[in-house]
Amino acid sequence: MMKNSLATPQTAAQIKSALREYLWNQEVGTRLPPERQLAENYRVSRSTMSKILGELEAEGLLVRRIGHGTFVTPRDTVAVPAFAPTDQAEALLVYPDFFAFGIWDLVHHLEVAARCRNFRLNHLRVQPESEWDLLFLLAERNRNIRGIVIIAGMPLRKSLLDRLGALELPVIFVGKVNDIDQYHNCYNVSNNHFLTGYQKLEVLVRNGHRRIGLIHNEPPTPAFQENIRGLKKAARDFKLPWRSLVQPDSQIDCWQDSLESGYFQTLEVMRKDPALTALVVDTTPGAIGALRALHELKLRCPDDVSIITALANARVEEFTCPKLSTVITPTEEVTAIVIRILAGENELPLREFRVNSTVVERESIRKLIGKVNES
Repeated sequence: MMKNSLATPQTAAQIKSALREYLWNQEVGTRLPPERQLAENYRVSRSTMSKILGELEAEGLLVRRIGHGTFVTPRDTVAVPAFAPTDQAEALLVYPDFFAFGIWDLVHHLEVAARCRNFRLNHLRVQPESEWDLLFLLAERNRNIRGIVIIAGMPLRKSLLDRLGALELPVIFVGKVNDIDQYHNCYNVSNNHFLTGYQKLEVLVRNGHRRIGLIHNEPPTPAFQENIRGLKKAARDFKLPWRSLVQPDSQIDCWQDSLESGYFQTLEVMRKDPALTALVVDTTPGAIGALRALHELKLRCPDDVSIITALANARVEEFTCPKLSTVITPTEEVTAIVIRILAGENELPLREFRVNSTVVERESIRKLIGKVNES
């Protein structure tokens, strides 16, 4: 229960500041006292308290639900002021509040492309527990917003998709999202994850590898499932039994460390089958973890174990020892499609777009000579 710590009359600004500090120190989901009680505690009228709470709600610090109460929200933050007056067309750019180079790189390219088209992007970083109420508040109050772009590297509940699908704005998901055709205003722009999975296994088999482990250092999102489909198709095409591919029993959850996951899963699959000659790793951070695990097992890449992974990661993959072979999707092409949709230039009747990847072979794949290992 909030203490009545204010014994003297306060200005609205002082009350707002005190409440803001209080909210930042509470657990997400904490229920506040009723508005009437807050007004009594701070010795102001209910209308003044209602105004203060409304302003704090606009800042994303709390949410008021009719019939239920007022609650502390996840710390979603607007990185660019979303209510500042402007004559520009605007879009709301939403992404998870954790650092991943792929997210940063995509945000950067979207910013550059938007400026070239005289769009302003308002950034909203969301937390894992978020109900996304601040997004809908911004969409309602900012009449300049022409669309919403969501980097979908996080779980999206059907209830949230239903709310987004009811908006009178185009909503563009960057990243694989299932069942997008159910919503008239939604678009999906993503890597061709099926092709990526296929290419990873194909390049290893082409180099003579058949004792292969799979490192799932990314969470089981729709993109992950598409990647698995591609791997399975390649395994069928190259007559490689799916059960012969060694997989970890553990998996990573969303918002966890994919580098650490790559490290532990590599230890796991190598202990299951020390004779593996190659690893398919979801992404570059996981491959870096895999390199460390192989080093601790006194194995060398690619002499003992080859590695193929995906994504560019600030060119880190070009400076590891050895340089990592990767499957890369051009961010510029993804960005161009998103901006065309925002600008209303999507002439095709499509609402799902897939951007194909290419294989970049570097030093981390060894070509086996002589008899190919049998599975």
